[in-house]
Amino acid sequence: MSQTPESEQPEEPSRFDVGQHAVSEMSLWHSLREYPAFRTLFGTTLATNSGFWMWVIASGWLALLLTDSPFFVGLVGFVGGIPTLLFGIFVGAIIDRFSRRNVLLVAQAVVSVIVVTMAVFLFLDILQPWQLLVGAFINGTCMSVIFPTRNAMVANLVPGHHLANAVALNAAGQNATRVVGPAMAGPMIALIGVGGTFAICAAMQVIAFVVTSRLPAQVAADGASGSSIMSSIGVGLSTVWRSEYLLGMIILAGVPTMFLMPYINLMPVFARDVLGLGSTGLGILMAANGFGAVLGSLYVAASRRLTENPSVLIGTGLGFAVVLILFALTPITFVGILLILVAGFISAVFLAVNNTLIQLYVDDAVRGRVLGIYVLTWGLLPVGTLPAGAIADAAGAPIALIVMSMVAMAVMIFVAIRFPAVRRAAPTREPAVATPIV
Repeated sequence: MSQTPESEQPEEPSRFDVGQHAVSEMSLWHSLREYPAFRTLFGTTLATNSGFWMWVIASGWLALLLTDSPFFVGLVGFVGGIPTLLFGIFVGAIIDRFSRRNVLLVAQAVVSVIVVTMAVFLFLDILQPWQLLVGAFINGTCMSVIFPTRNAMVANLVPGHHLANAVALNAAGQNATRVVGPAMAGPMIALIGVGGTFAICAAMQVIAFVVTSRLPAQVAADGASGSSIMSSIGVGLSTVWRSEYLLGMIILAGVPTMFLMPYINLMPVFARDVLGLGSTGLGILMAANGFGAVLGSLYVAASRRLTENPSVLIGTGLGFAVVLILFALTPITFVGILLILVAGFISAVFLAVNNTLIQLYVDDAVRGRVLGIYVLTWGLLPVGTLPAGAIADAAGAPIALIVMSMVAMAVMIFVAIRFPAVRRAAPTREPAVATPIV
């Protein structure tokens, strides 16, 4: 892949003006058509993220088969997601200090090796529960690097006047895979077994690594390479802490991730123990969820006005919780499938709008560090998965989903009151704070 011509190098807009940029776009797919490097990034993002989320649902099903314990299902999800919470903030500083392409390639290489190794262990029938936990941790650690790096690279591949469209498309693609990946895993488990599904995950990661290597070389985003890593992290923390808008948006992003998204990890339990559908039913549920997520993500990317109104996050967040409560209560399979499709749509809208608003607000010099903090919210998924699994073990999956959803609604209302900026149009973007928090 040739490097982006100098005349097409990204220009950072001086103000945060989603409407101005969005209206200027010629079509939903404009950035994909015009910028080959972004097209490569987008395609490999779909592959690697889908592979990861397929891994999440396949490892959950495997954990259930190996131990017959909903708690162990939650434990696998916890171990796989906790690296994002532990390392996300350090990853953000690394993204800004080194070539984002090189950082991404190293992480992609490691995740390819570990996923291939786990697939081989499974085919040889020597995979033990503790090995599944170790594999989940290493895989999660690599993905805690890949997620924010791919987000940050968008601004390096697309000019500023088309950044809004590219960010919206990238956010839509990334967040759709959080549901589409598991949706692909369900039918695959039913058709080719859990071993075959793990092999598909491995193939997707290897392909993503090979194609990613074609991205153009890049230099570090900021001039903080001479400072200590902790000082660099401090600048990122200050940038978020001193902006009510950024802080509120990031906290709001964490609420559905922690309290609502664990529903994906509980889907094997709903399919087998609640609805009595088995692996085939799991595939149907996740396919419906994935279809809804695709529709929601495309809706956000195509919208000319949706991202001008941050208050949409409150509405979709609360709506997401209500739909999950209804899903937990329904005894009718068809209604459950319809509700899980709606849940996929609403969750994708929430995640894509939130991601887009944050991306467009931050300066590129500190983008990696802010996105590293933002990705910490993804690390809250295992924090919520563990209690969700424990409640499901003790009282059943429906009760677990209802309790988590009600807590999510209460917390979202509190955040909306405490941070009124998340209900208003985005303010003028301010430059990165140069002084770290003391």
